[in-house]
Amino acid sequence: MDTNIKAYDLFWKFYNSDEHFQSVVKENMEKGKLRFFDDNEWNKICSQNFVSFVPDMKEFVDMFTLGYNIGNCVGASRQLSFSYDDVDIVSGILPILKGTLNAEKEGGHCWLETPTKVIDTTLMLVFDKDLKKDFGYVEEQRITSFQLGQSSSYQARKEFVNDTSLKKKDTQK
Repeated sequence: MDTNIKAYDLFWKFYNSDEHFQSVVKENMEKGKLRFFDDNEWNKICSQNFVSFVPDMKEFVDMFTLGYNIGNCVGASRQLSFSYDDVDIVSGILPILKGTLNAEKEGGHCWLETPTKVIDTTLMLVFDKDLKKDFGYVEEQRITSFQLGQSSSYQARKEFVNDTSLKKKDTQK
């Protein structure tokens, strides 16, 4: 896994400039409670059908390699949520983001939560839910997996995103 792609730029900025953030990351990586995106998340990202209006972002993975995940937590989180069956979409505040792209005033943020983990598409981290307080996450609104399951428009989009028959076939030999 290449943590030097643009998707990780904001993580490294905070890691190198904020002692508290660095401390929480170091301590919990050592304990196995926190990790970067791994093959699980990358496989989900790479397998999705994706429609973009940005010419250089042809696939969902391009959002991350080009760094468009930073400042686009709502779009990245929602898109990634289509690859999970038991995930909530959560929005609120993450104070460390205050002053960053699209989070200028308060540090507004969006992330995903499974029953046990937080998946943050801006920081490119997956960690135990009990660490939310250590990072300062403040929840304001939650769309539960049950609610997502009841939404016909969400389910239709999820079906499209995960339809493997739509993936481009490699025709070059």
